[in-house]
Amino acid sequence: MPGADAGDAFINCGIKKLFFTGSVAAGKKLMSAAGEKLLPVSLELGGNDAMIVCSDADLERAANTALWAGFSNAGQSCGGVERIYAEADIYDDFVRLLKTKADRLRIGNDNSFSTDIGSITTKKQFERVDFIVNDAVSKGAKASLHGALSAGSDKGLFIKPVIIEDAPDNAAGLMEEIFGPVVFVSRVKDTDEAIIKANNSELGLTASVWTRSNKKAALIADRLEAGAITVNDHLMSHGLAETPWGGFKNSGIGRTHGELGLDEMTQPQVVVFDLFSFMRKNIWNYPYSSDVFYAIKGALDALYSKKTAKRFSGLCKVIRLFISSV
Repeated sequence: MPGADAGDAFINCGIKKLFFTGSVAAGKKLMSAAGEKLLPVSLELGGNDAMIVCSDADLERAANTALWAGFSNAGQSCGGVERIYAEADIYDDFVRLLKTKADRLRIGNDNSFSTDIGSITTKKQFERVDFIVNDAVSKGAKASLHGALSAGSDKGLFIKPVIIEDAPDNAAGLMEEIFGPVVFVSRVKDTDEAIIKANNSELGLTASVWTRSNKKAALIADRLEAGAITVNDHLMSHGLAETPWGGFKNSGIGRTHGELGLDEMTQPQVVVFDLFSFMRKNIWNYPYSSDVFYAIKGALDALYSKKTAKRFSGLCKVIRLFISSV
């Protein structure tokens, strides 16, 4: 989070608008400072993104993508999977696949093509992920896959992938951004419960729905509080330059990418050339009179009345006032 001096430097350097990507805390600080100058902002902040796995999903594809979207870049992706809600009748099969595949992932220096998961960026973030795991376990959750944290050597801060089951709703990792190779998996009875739990977060950057039915996916997506929702995929929508990118709730304000993102880069201005500039005065200019009132009322009648006679009468009143103003 930038200090006061860094924040002031951003705000006071002569820019017309601030675009910022970073933490929720930093974004709020910058937005507050920008408000003092009425400087517009566009903020892309944190994510605690949910993945809903329906009973008819392709579990093989879902498990493969969950691991990549949850653990790529050592889980340090704002739009990555952090929470998975799987329907009860496929939960066990899905988690079994997830664990089997995760156990094969290779951790180490990311300069090598034989490495899948590299280092956490900072010691502070390493400790943050450690806290998330310990908090969940202390509240009764089960951490799978040799979830021990490994500080590693001077070459990096490595964390083995962690899959957390049976976490209570008040576990920090289910409410806050994790930003590390940790995913929470929860059993739900149906998609209604999954949607409620997915929306139970102050963050809403992305989400994904996993089902073989596009109709079902569209209905679920319509109820999710997230800025970008993918169906049978995850952590790829930010690469679609033609689509808007941004979040709901504390995940940010404004959009980048696509037409909406381009509009965010502009400041609208309108120039109006009056078509009736040859008139001595507009019909609504001073002095006011009953003729002005009834002519304007007549214009409404001419445009919108369902009665032909009333439309004609209204048009005549407008024409008379128009002629007298030329």
